[in-house]
Amino acid sequence: MVRSGGGSAAVAAVLSGAADFGYVNGYTAINAYNTGFPIQMVSGTNVNALPPAKPAQGVFVGKDSPITSPADLAGKKIAVNEINGINQIVTASWLKANGVEPESVSFVALPFAEQIPAVLSGWVDAAQLGYSLLGNNNDGVRSLADPFASSDKVYIATYVAAKSFVAKGDAAKRFHEAMTETAQQLNDPVNKDESFRLLSECQKVPAETLAAQPQNAIEAAVDLAALDRMAQQMVDLKMMQKKPDLEPFVTDFARS
Repeated sequence: MVRSGGGSAAVAAVLSGAADFGYVNGYTAINAYNTGFPIQMVSGTNVNALPPAKPAQGVFVGKDSPITSPADLAGKKIAVNEINGINQIVTASWLKANGVEPESVSFVALPFAEQIPAVLSGWVDAAQLGYSLLGNNNDGVRSLADPFASSDKVYIATYVAAKSFVAKGDAAKRFHEAMTETAQQLNDPVNKDESFRLLSECQKVPAETLAAQPQNAIEAAVDLAALDRMAQQMVDLKMMQKKPDLEPFVTDFARS
């Protein structure tokens, strides 16, 4: 395992050979490919929870905050984990859909662990993150909405590899097959307790706390139509001039 500071760092790692596979959100992966970096998507992993599933993400404010609607966020500061990253893109799209110009909001980059403390201290007005990252702060905050639930399918996390690595053997294909089997096992209700035990070890949060919080879906296959919609969101937010052709980007073996 090679630690990276975010999606862009993971892309740099696979291109430099420091890692064979990089864990990257779908927007960052599309942007890197559109920029011209020779990468390919070899597997999906997490997608947003859509209705009727319970929201797994939220725009969180303090329990006693006067902010009650998207309109109240105009002129306010919202914490996200990465500027121009997935959480900012989806939150900006949600704001725009609710009549709030994203340019009227100040997005502040903070690590997930610092976001809720920043909300509770008043340093930022809101934070966009997953319920599973709240730790033990559930009682101190409330969510205005899940911006991901107002979108279609969004690839919150995927795996990418250098195009040259994919071409030189079958390791990327076997990796995707392993991720597919993992997704099947994690989606099997019989493994629910074990999955939260493993997640607890990673996030250092009690398994029972995580089990009580909504979770995103797990999906290894990649839906090209969903990726295309994500690219269009980036165009609408003026982050790209036009949608790239994503056909060469997603490997044949990873497609749904």
